[in-house]
Amino acid sequence: GFAAVVVGKVIIDEYLAPGDDPSTALVSVGGGGPQAAYGAAAALCVLNHGVEKFDPLPPPQNVAFFGPVGEDWTEKEHDALNSILGQAVESIHLTKAENLRTPRIQLWHDSSEIVQWKPLHDSLGEGGADQLWRCRPSSKDVLEHLDFKNNKNLIDSMHIIMEMGAESPGGGDDAFLMTDPMLLDRINFIGAEPVAFPDSSTGKVSNPDALSCASRFDRFCSSIDFVCPDIHLYESLSTDYWRKWKVAVRNGQHGSFLIDPENQSPITIPAATLNTPDGQPVNPTGAGNAYSSAMTALLGTGASIEEASSIATAIGAVVCEYDHLPPWNGEVMSRIREGAAQVKKKADHMKSPV
Repeated sequence: GFAAVVVGKVIIDEYLAPGDDPSTALVSVGGGGPQAAYGAAAALCVLNHGVEKFDPLPPPQNVAFFGPVGEDWTEKEHDALNSILGQAVESIHLTKAENLRTPRIQLWHDSSEIVQWKPLHDSLGEGGADQLWRCRPSSKDVLEHLDFKNNKNLIDSMHIIMEMGAESPGGGDDAFLMTDPMLLDRINFIGAEPVAFPDSSTGKVSNPDALSCASRFDRFCSSIDFVCPDIHLYESLSTDYWRKWKVAVRNGQHGSFLIDPENQSPITIPAATLNTPDGQPVNPTGAGNAYSSAMTALLGTGASIEEASSIATAIGAVVCEYDHLPPWNGEVMSRIREGAAQVKKKADHMKSPV
């Protein structure tokens, strides 16, 4: 059976600073979905295998990844996706749409290490993501694949990345599969990662985007058990609004804080120390996606929110230590274990009376 299902976007990333020669662009498969699937797999591997040493590699985890792609999706791109994810998860299932393009974006990091990006060839517009992300993958796509692989058993968790901005591609229908009671009846725990980008001039999520987020959440509120916004989106809505769910608020280099409806006070979780020469991220892209899905996968197994956050924080940190996704090997799993132990120790120290 599947311990976790991850539903996310697939985007072709071209890393190129403005003004640089296009022929020097580094191309990889991103979009958050593959990074989220890796995060869920790494979390389950660390949780289930303890201090076990792997020879030669950790086994693939019971994770199924679902994402939509356009008709221009090539075998080379599929091989690239499989190279970063194929050893980590048991199943990759892409829904291919005719007459639509796979989204492509140009990415770079500004002087503050904040990810900046712009779409290429209007691939986030009507002929690309805007239509591609509507109702794809469908609940039928997921159920048919899982019934074949899963013998109709329950799934521990499903993690879904939801575009929340008022004018975001997909118009809010990227989570439409959560309206199907047949799928919901098969899943024990659902986590959501809402995405709304702050305004570049104010650093805050706009009021229209915040209202759009609330409206889209209200549509699926009763189905969701856990939500993982970043600090910008969290602050755009009232504190009371978020108390409907277990919540982990991502705050970059400052770590995160946890909200549990059963507890009045938020719990602060410090960031993990990066094992890089200067202690700075090599590439933070995708770290939040990996963290969020790791939280969902772990909470879906019955782990406490504090235990889950220690492991998820370490996974997010390790993703930051590589140009792209970390390799799937025993060294990386050991690094995640060490990071989780470090985060737990720092968090316990913060709670201890002085």
